[in-house]
Amino acid sequence: MARTPEKTYRIGLALSGGGAKGFAHAGVLKALEAYGIVPDVIAGTSAGAIVGALYADGFSPEEVLRFFDSASFSRFAKLTHRKGGLFRIDEFKKALKEALRAQTFEELRLPLYINATDMHHARNVYFSQGPLLDVIIASCSLPILFEPIVLDDVAYCDGGIIRNFPVDILRHQCTYVIGVNLGAMDMEEKSSLSLIDVAQRTYSIMRKANVLTAKEDCDILIEPDDLDHFGLFDAENSKKIYQAGYDEAMRVLQASPDFIQHMLHGNV
Repeated sequence: MARTPEKTYRIGLALSGGGAKGFAHAGVLKALEAYGIVPDVIAGTSAGAIVGALYADGFSPEEVLRFFDSASFSRFAKLTHRKGGLFRIDEFKKALKEALRAQTFEELRLPLYINATDMHHARNVYFSQGPLLDVIIASCSLPILFEPIVLDDVAYCDGGIIRNFPVDILRHQCTYVIGVNLGAMDMEEKSSLSLIDVAQRTYSIMRKANVLTAKEDCDILIEPDDLDHFGLFDAENSKKIYQAGYDEAMRVLQASPDFIQHMLHGNV
């Protein structure tokens, strides 16, 4: 019988994009810690990239929540007259730079993958080495609303355009993959026709369409189902969103005690 190739990591954690719904990721991390689950590697997109970077940098779930509360996109986004987007997020970038202890991926306490969309070649790109800050901002730069980030002469935008749920980069490296998807939404949702609402709705539709296979590849899928009414920039409801993530993670974990024990203590 052929041996299964040995995996590089035991537990991987994939964090989807979702704007302000990313507060839920911090709640999920709190629940995982309650079960003694600490990932060996993290992959994050957009809001998941921010949470993943902060957690990999040693922030507690509560500290992640406090950072989001104090440095939300909506609070620091400023109108711009540049061609690449309606808003610039220089102040948010500054706040994130001041918060992060690590300047590079290599300085993080946990291995981290962040994806962004290469707008020149229409492809998803994963980053795991080199300078950290600009990659995080690139992964969060929703087209139309925010300017693309240029890295090595290539313009990058939000990773959720092509891959909002970065499970694939972990699946072949990890024995177990825990996925947190914040992309569930009502496809018949009514919205206004303002430019910002149209941009948000377009992103939501793209995000919904590119996560189906990723969900199937998770060993544990945590998908809070009561976040649909929160918008991409709904920072004022941070604690409700955080609690929703915590509650759903606890529900999922409580339903699989034997699997959790095997994941933590069983043979690889």
